[in-house]
Amino acid sequence: MRKKSILMFIVLFISTFILATFPSYGEGKTAEDFGGKTVLILHYYRFDKNYEGWNLWVWPHKPESLEGHAYQFNGKDEFGPYAVIVLDKKYTELGYIVRLNEWQAKDVAKDRFVKIPESGVAEIWLVTSVEEPYTNPNDIDVSPRILSAIVDSPNEIKAILTTPFNIKDWEGKITVTSEGEKLKIKNVVKLDPTDISRTNKIKIILDKPFYNVDKELKISIQEFVENTAIMRNILNVFYYDGNDLGITYNKNYTIFKVWSPVSKTADVLLYKDYKSKIPDKVYKMKKSPDGVWSAKINGDLKGWFYKYKFYSYGKYRETVDPYSIAVSVNSEKSAIIDLKDTNPDNWDKDIKPPFINPEDAIIYEIHVKDFTINKNSGVDEKYRGKYLGLIQENTKTPDGIKTGLSHLKELGITHVHIMPIQDIYFIDETKFKEQYGWGYDPKLYNVPDGFYSINPFDPNSRIKEVKEMVKKLHENNIRVILDVVYNHTAVVGEGSAFDQTVPYYYYRTDEKGNYTNGSGVGNEIATERPMVRKFIVDSVKYWAKEYHVDGFRFDLMGLIDKKTMNEISKELHKIDPNILLYGEPWTGGGPLLFGKGDQKGMNIAVFNDDIRNAIRGSVFDAKVKGFGLGSLGKETKIKRGVVGSIKYDSRIKLWAADPEETINYVSNHDNNTLWDKNALALGYQPWKDKLPKNIEEKLKKSQKFSNAIILTSQGIAFLHGGVDFARTKMGDHNPYNKELPNVFDWSRKEKFYDIFKYYKGLIELRKSHPAFRMTNAEMIKKHLEFLKTPKKRMVAFLLKEYANNDTWKNILVIYNANSSKVNFNLPKGKWNVVVNDKKAGNTVIKTVENSITLQALSAYVLYQK
Repeated sequence: MRKKSILMFIVLFISTFILATFPSYGEGKTAEDFGGKTVLILHYYRFDKNYEGWNLWVWPHKPESLEGHAYQFNGKDEFGPYAVIVLDKKYTELGYIVRLNEWQAKDVAKDRFVKIPESGVAEIWLVTSVEEPYTNPNDIDVSPRILSAIVDSPNEIKAILTTPFNIKDWEGKITVTSEGEKLKIKNVVKLDPTDISRTNKIKIILDKPFYNVDKELKISIQEFVENTAIMRNILNVFYYDGNDLGITYNKNYTIFKVWSPVSKTADVLLYKDYKSKIPDKVYKMKKSPDGVWSAKINGDLKGWFYKYKFYSYGKYRETVDPYSIAVSVNSEKSAIIDLKDTNPDNWDKDIKPPFINPEDAIIYEIHVKDFTINKNSGVDEKYRGKYLGLIQENTKTPDGIKTGLSHLKELGITHVHIMPIQDIYFIDETKFKEQYGWGYDPKLYNVPDGFYSINPFDPNSRIKEVKEMVKKLHENNIRVILDVVYNHTAVVGEGSAFDQTVPYYYYRTDEKGNYTNGSGVGNEIATERPMVRKFIVDSVKYWAKEYHVDGFRFDLMGLIDKKTMNEISKELHKIDPNILLYGEPWTGGGPLLFGKGDQKGMNIAVFNDDIRNAIRGSVFDAKVKGFGLGSLGKETKIKRGVVGSIKYDSRIKLWAADPEETINYVSNHDNNTLWDKNALALGYQPWKDKLPKNIEEKLKKSQKFSNAIILTSQGIAFLHGGVDFARTKMGDHNPYNKELPNVFDWSRKEKFYDIFKYYKGLIELRKSHPAFRMTNAEMIKKHLEFLKTPKKRMVAFLLKEYANNDTWKNILVIYNANSSKVNFNLPKGKWNVVVNDKKAGNTVIKTVENSITLQALSAYVLYQK
């Protein structure tokens, strides 16, 4: 009896401490008391009491969203560390993130926001891994809690606890209820079999399978704060294979379909005006066993707007349709349209330019706004930086130099790669002059962004303009590749249509239910889940069919699982056998799911950073030179690129089974431009100071030489837009949200016209001669022979015996990365020079025999009939 009394006293004492009121430093105070206009006081509690390295990232969110800054905790009390952040401007809402060091981890994955009261002082208490903060110290509960409970299969619940629990003593202490109904537990075991029996990671095994995923599943453990289970991989059993998710419009009715198995109710909210806060009509939706909600609404709804309202996990959520094909300005609401109204004249007669082998592609990367926003582009002011500006014909600089579409035609590329135009989150479509972004922050995937439209307020306009853009490019013999970002969305939680429709399913989460960050920007899409995979496959098919797109570049493709990429390739090649697919075989920091080598036999190419680094040097250290500036020891790496990354012999081998699997490049939108990189490597900043003449000449030579290697190598050639006239971004290696460094300055084309003509000639050469575009590994091994060179820093090879049915019998290619002239002994016979250090093309510059003198930093191409 005495022991029991003592135990009760201890429990009462602990409970009193746990539920004690913690200090408040802002109560009754105004911002002026702290010497500012906005004050955030943030308290932080961790169960492990380990606060080392944890700090804050805070930014103004309303009335306008501004850049954030790091703040340290500057005090400590019995709750834990706290920070008093004083800002000298008045804000109504702040965003905040609790992070470890420099983004090593986040306490909660999603961005959180706090409203600032009239006093100007907001004070909150955060308990680690709990999304909602406490705003009243009297409510704080730091009892042991169930941090997460996740259902990945019908019979099991995985739970993570703040405090260890003895699984040998679970009976009578753990309960699982589904909306009041107690579920029978078969057993409780360690989640990690190697763990001890007293653990904070447990697995609850149910006696019977649980499939009522739309019911709240509560997990309770004696003396722990309970939690609601998240339905995660169990949702994979609710697969829907139909192709009608989203809206099906008809003049007499519209059918709405959306997949949300976790929702208990779902409504269609209809609005006559996109600005309306209150819906004009609300319709209940019906749920099918596979988790699809549907509603058929009679009447002609064209021109109306809609949202969905779901009830799941105990709360209501409103969102635009994740399957939206049209939206209001800034994607505030989904729009109901008739897609036929968006078709340009003769859209059904749009013909794709002839294209057979992937190796025939010469890709040119551009951004819609960068390409024509400059006044000297000669594009009409109305269209500058817009979809339609990209296709305005016969544009010139004031001095008569071709720009825009005319430039693309003059250069001779086969494909234009357009940086992301899928609906962008962090750009206000109504502020075209003020805002800028690369577009790697998607919100919705099946609708183009209105930022580049001449009328973002009309849901039809952006769609029609993109179709007109594609059609006009096709008419000018240029295929269109879209840069797509299916690896992450801009935000999660309230700002994500995915998370509002099926919370926690579309994103990868860890064992605690926290969003993982393999993208480096806060979340990653769970491509391996069947309905997520289906969404992505359906999305790219939609762009290929509805917009006649000819290819896709996958951002951070390393985060997309191999099965999904294989399904994408298989389905898209059914639509267009010559569609071009490629992507980045790396991640933003997470585990690699699709890397170099995984693409073998899948008709997918990957960016070849091996050849990039060999030619230009490190992208991370601008001072490190590459072969393009004479760096020693890169010869074998260059040879590996020359053969298209296939296994040529025991030393010259990389990761490709076929040359169509490599995208050869030296620069793209990421990192410094080639011109800037080389300038920095030589110790100069030409955007600040005038270059000495000899240095400028060296940079020009390297600018020609570097991509001469790309355009004479096997595989697929890729050029960064503007590299053909020494494009600069003024030394800014990552201007993803700054307009000026990215703008195409067409006056540079005139200044560096010799570089442009050289690139044009190389492209003409490559297109005219299939020897540079061999289509399989066996052909390359049979027809490509490396020759000995008189010096290091050189590579020479023959494309022999009418390689790939070329009209030239033998082609000799020589790269000289030395800083001085080199005499090279030629194979027998007379040789016609078509490429040297100054000129490139199909025209014979001169005929030589026995030997040739090679200029420094230069490529040479010679042939015999």
